[in-house]
Amino acid sequence: MCMASAKTGDEPLSARWRRAQGAVDRMLGVVPWYNGLPDAEREEIRGRLRMVSLQTGEYLFRAGERSPGWYGVVDGLVKWSSRGADGKTLSLAGFSTGSWFGEATMIRGARFEYEVVALRPSRVVILPRDTCEWLWNNNIEFTKALMEHLAQRVDWLMASYTGNVLLDVDTMVARAVAAQLAAESHSGTDGRLKISQEEIASLCGVSRQRCNAALTRLARAGVLQTRYGGLTILDREALHQHAKLNGKARN
Repeated sequence: MCMASAKTGDEPLSARWRRAQGAVDRMLGVVPWYNGLPDAEREEIRGRLRMVSLQTGEYLFRAGERSPGWYGVVDGLVKWSSRGADGKTLSLAGFSTGSWFGEATMIRGARFEYEVVALRPSRVVILPRDTCEWLWNNNIEFTKALMEHLAQRVDWLMASYTGNVLLDVDTMVARAVAAQLAAESHSGTDGRLKISQEEIASLCGVSRQRCNAALTRLARAGVLQTRYGGLTILDREALHQHAKLNGKARN
């Protein structure tokens, strides 16, 4: 298990380990599919999880690497993107606390065709593929959860493609904000998102200046309020209207 110390100094390793495990327990505590499983399956999952700590700009994996399993974000923010032959990258989505991703590549047992990088210090757990395989062969609720994630991912990819090809910057920024609101909805943030304007710009694949201008227009429309270190969503329905989403954004 790879864990980065959240504090400097002489804190015992055992204390750092307990704190990291507590963060995992808190994350799992708000994951619907996990809490819907029988005790035996939850214990199996909890015992097999391994954690990876990332610094800002550090890659969780790159294209071409094999998938070891299903990924879940304990805390932080990571970006999912694809790199073209010319070196340019296409931002696809951001994953924050409680988000699970990588299920399609894991199920296929294939190599990644995209990359995931940390936009801020982050901790991610990996549920090994053999454990996932045992669960989807023996527990219908886990299989349903996995299929729901796949369906949501297809919907998001279609929306992302449309956004990158057809939509303007304001709509792309609104969609990125809506996705983070959906991802953090289970954490009791009450519409207060801990995400910087620079991170939103990175998720959208636009310059910080264009992102800031779009956020300013959304603020003037009464959709959100910018504040130090994040955003506060004032009107969720209006946010989804600006994002041109028929329903709640998924992550």
